[in-house]
Amino acid sequence: MQGELNFVPKILLCGEPADFLSRVGQRPFKIIGRAYISGEIKSQRFDFVQDNKIFFNDELQDLPALIKFLQSGAVDFFIFTSQKIFANFRNNAYKRGYLSNKVITIDEFKTLPLEFFYDVEADLQIFPSLKKLSIKTLLDVDGYFSRGRIFTKLGNDFTEIDGVAEENLLPIRENIYTHVYKNLADVGFKRYDAALIIERPPAEFESLFAMLENFSDTIITFARVGSGLERYILNTAKNFSKVQGFRNINGKWFFLTRHTPPENFCNYVVTHKATPHDGKLPDDYKIIHAGRAIAKDLGYAGDDTGDNISRLNLYINEITALYWIWKNTDHTTLGLSHYRRFFTESNDEKFSYEKILTRDAALKILERYDMIISEIFPGGLTQREFVENDCGKNLATFGESILKKYMLQAQPDYLPAFEYVLNSTTLYKCNMFVTRRNIFDAYCKWLFSFYIDATEEILQSAQLDKITDNRRRLMGYFSERLMTTWLIKNRLRVKELKIMQVPEL
Repeated sequence: MQGELNFVPKILLCGEPADFLSRVGQRPFKIIGRAYISGEIKSQRFDFVQDNKIFFNDELQDLPALIKFLQSGAVDFFIFTSQKIFANFRNNAYKRGYLSNKVITIDEFKTLPLEFFYDVEADLQIFPSLKKLSIKTLLDVDGYFSRGRIFTKLGNDFTEIDGVAEENLLPIRENIYTHVYKNLADVGFKRYDAALIIERPPAEFESLFAMLENFSDTIITFARVGSGLERYILNTAKNFSKVQGFRNINGKWFFLTRHTPPENFCNYVVTHKATPHDGKLPDDYKIIHAGRAIAKDLGYAGDDTGDNISRLNLYINEITALYWIWKNTDHTTLGLSHYRRFFTESNDEKFSYEKILTRDAALKILERYDMIISEIFPGGLTQREFVENDCGKNLATFGESILKKYMLQAQPDYLPAFEYVLNSTTLYKCNMFVTRRNIFDAYCKWLFSFYIDATEEILQSAQLDKITDNRRRLMGYFSERLMTTWLIKNRLRVKELKIMQVPEL
């Protein structure tokens, strides 16, 4: 993610420009002034070690004036071409109470990252700021901390930091992070309290701010004094719901929170028969009639409008409702339950309406987790054996081969995970979940890239329409194993909850 910023550091130079130019290489820079630590000006001799005098900005000044100038943001670095003169200045300035990472040698300057401005003082400031704002998880999108001159967590015991770094880090630098990812795709669906990005031109910053929407609502960046990014943030403050900042001598850390729409939550209760739930379910629960296209109308909203596959319900169960929700709704957070099964946070699995997971409770869980799913089911048989028991070995084997054929075409990377699940004795049952929209969309896009095509071929080849018992639900049984397959391959923080079974339905 590291951007090309064309950052040109402003330099106050102590040394000969020709010497500097011959040694600095291809680095960008702008010499805005020269300084002399000793010499003679208008027949007046001066020596910083002896009299605290420095010549810069065309006049003889003292150390406090130089400090004020360096802290004003007018320059990014005070660079010495001579190691000996640098040592004399630094040692004597230190004795007078001044030490700064802005005062460096040309050799130090050459080792600094080319593409962005890194500042130790800014780095030292950010950790207290993270703690003050209760930011407990942070994604370092550009590997900012791994590329500067500090390579430890600096006593940070509050914020868990993950980093994105395309190149391998020195082992010591890995200590900064809990996890290191090669790119944003590897981060998966994990969300953070904040994401940190380096300074960018305004247009590039705006684009990345939008792209990081699924990772965090708060973006942190450092903008130098007078930079285009600083002007952009200050001029467009109304575009953010909150703008907070912590200034240091070179610029400002900005903590920018995006505007978020009101939460649009719905938990769909899938049914194929009349239920006693009308008026008794928590707010934002909605009953949906799966397979209404091929059944008597029960008076509920059905999965047979808009873009739908309702006609396949006899064979794939609640998956017809899942498809309809994906194609025909825009909820920001959504879930799927069954008319006989509901999530609960209670340890008592005896059913009552009062114990059904509410909207507010679900959203609270999703502040720290990516998906709510059923407790893992540790069966005594493998998943392949379960399907064989329900559908017969021949039909199960045929269905597995067709599924794998279409998965190989559309999602080949998932074949090993699918095989692993079929040989496993554990499973996330019932296709029940609550999650955020982007995760839901990603799962459905994956599932329906091969599942419907496979179902259609199995339906025709095995003549499932001629079967009247549970064997025709072969693809419905496989769908539970497919959800577990997807979860295995994707980096999600899942919260397992108990399922309450509604009696006598």
